[in-house]
Amino acid sequence: MANIYFHPDIDYQGIKDIENKYTSIDKDYLVNEASDYICQILKKLVKKTDSILFICGPGHNGLDTLFTAHKLLDLKYNISIFLIQKNTHVEYVKKYDLNNFIISAYDAYDSYAYIIDGIFGYGLNRNLDNNSIDLIKSINQSSSKVISVDMPSGLNHTTGQSMPVSLRCELLISLLTMKRGLFTNRGRDSWKEITICKLINAEITSKNYLVTANNKFGNDSNIKSKDYYHEESHSTHKKSNGVSCIVAGEKPYHGAMILAASAAIQTGSKYLQIYTDSEYAHTLPMIMPQIIAKPFSISDFKDNIGTVKHVLIGPGANDVKAYVDVALENITSLSSLIIDAGGLSHIDKNKSYSDKLIITPHPGEAARILNISVSEVQADRYKTARKLYDLFNCLIILKGSGSIIFDGDRFYTCMDGNYKMGTAGMGDTLSGILLTETALFKNNLDACIKSVVFHSYASDVLYQESKNKNITPSILSNKYSELTDGK
Repeated sequence: MANIYFHPDIDYQGIKDIENKYTSIDKDYLVNEASDYICQILKKLVKKTDSILFICGPGHNGLDTLFTAHKLLDLKYNISIFLIQKNTHVEYVKKYDLNNFIISAYDAYDSYAYIIDGIFGYGLNRNLDNNSIDLIKSINQSSSKVISVDMPSGLNHTTGQSMPVSLRCELLISLLTMKRGLFTNRGRDSWKEITICKLINAEITSKNYLVTANNKFGNDSNIKSKDYYHEESHSTHKKSNGVSCIVAGEKPYHGAMILAASAAIQTGSKYLQIYTDSEYAHTLPMIMPQIIAKPFSISDFKDNIGTVKHVLIGPGANDVKAYVDVALENITSLSSLIIDAGGLSHIDKNKSYSDKLIITPHPGEAARILNISVSEVQADRYKTARKLYDLFNCLIILKGSGSIIFDGDRFYTCMDGNYKMGTAGMGDTLSGILLTETALFKNNLDACIKSVVFHSYASDVLYQESKNKNITPSILSNKYSELTDGK
């Protein structure tokens, strides 16, 4: 099985529409559902003798937290409440007689075992004021275990951007759905564990998706799944899926070429030829005898472009403009053209392509293509992906923490991956995997989704299995095959 799970990725207005629908019937329905679920979680984690501080903001998120505090008080838990704005939730403070449990201020030196963060939720779309910044910094400096409700306060739910700081929590209890900002940009650094309370039994539909190979979130009917296992017939031969070709590896970057090539071979590429530096072309078959290696020759590449179906240009190479030009001129005869790394700066910006072209920039490369700063790229990675699509009209894979796939219509955000992937060579390995998968799938978007998700998930599995937590790009493709080749 090679299942990928698709979580609904709904926007702010979609969440508001659901809230309005249910609160119009019973204004406390959703807050009661949320607080009941939060109580279940806390009762498993927290002792009644533990000191617990509930920090409640003025919005719905603060109300969810306040209701939870009230319900745990009824169960004789050791509760204090801090309202970050005075005279908020007055109706419920009075109704549940909570005044005696409200404190006037919070200090990082206060010795609370747990802090329940209900300061800001998914609606945060502006930078925090100084008081809120100081509060979040104080909580982060404390020794308390932090549990956040819906979002770690200070994190933008859409972009994963800190506004300008965000809480770091041990556990995040996401309400209704997962939010894309939790998995891209700085989002993944804001929580260690995550659980979801779906709140409603109705179906949630979405145009965009959060994608993962990890099924730890259960069998929620809103989570769709698709098996990306590719079964081949016994009658296949080495050219059944077409000839694949890599243009890569100028001096001194032969390592990038080797990583891309070995990843392609290890994940199932059947017929692979490579154009590379003459020295590497001579020695590469000694390492991987199944590869046909040729020294760089644009004339030979031009003569043979009609015989290949899948091309990867760029890993460990910069002077490849002529190769990019020839490949793009012949793209109609290709099934896939992947341009990565040094090849990205040579794509003609005055032409529109198709989903046969796949580009795989990391944030720095995206910034250079768009002539903007890396901080602008990261401030809204979705906006960046859309700009890249508008420029080239092709499939976009914007790499980085929470890689984003965009086909011009839908965003697919990868939920898998970890900080160990932030090392040289990981992108080269992904490009080689992608070359294999585009040869196996008729649909290049499916190839992108499978490659990105299982590339990241393989790293997560290796991280869990490794004793020293040292994950290198060279070992990742074997784990990828292990996870995806079994039926």
